[in-house]
Amino acid sequence: MNKLPLLLASILLAGCLSSKSPYDHLENWLIREDPVRQFSIAADVIYVQSDLYVDMNNVAAMYTYARDAVGNGKFDGLARVFSPLVAMPEDVEMAVKWYLDKHHTGKRPFVFIGEGVGGALLKAYEEENEEWLLKRGLVAKFYTEKPYKGFVSEDMLREIRNAVAIARYRAQWGREMPANMLKGDSAEHMGQQQ
Repeated sequence: MNKLPLLLASILLAGCLSSKSPYDHLENWLIREDPVRQFSIAADVIYVQSDLYVDMNNVAAMYTYARDAVGNGKFDGLARVFSPLVAMPEDVEMAVKWYLDKHHTGKRPFVFIGEGVGGALLKAYEEENEEWLLKRGLVAKFYTEKPYKGFVSEDMLREIRNAVAIARYRAQWGREMPANMLKGDSAEHMGQQQ
């Protein structure tokens, strides 16, 4: 009996299995709120923080920082949070593509928030792929070169709520939302802090 076809099938199967994204595994995320049903939440946040690129040996501290920055209920009722561990520029692309492939449907609104070196990687990826990301549902982006406590502020949350409301209105009604329907005063266009 010729075992060559079986051997080739095993090699091909092993290649397919090894080509899975590292972001399929929870240990490669600081925060991954995919169990939250997307239909009960208006949008998603992809958050890449400062120290991720520099210090992969201090994951516990990074986890605490991410929870303080974007976790602990800050986005409850507004957005699910996805915060990947990244060590290289290509990790940002893999994490964003993983999110879009696995947990994004249609033009569901999503937001990029980036701090420090990790945020610079996210911003560079966004600038290279801006048109494609906008078509997929990117509605706001916020970056800072120097991380600071309180970067994710009430003003930012208001801008995100407004950007999400505008995107959802546009998707539902096929036209722009009248300005007098917005809550707050600063969501006529995509928010960006630097």
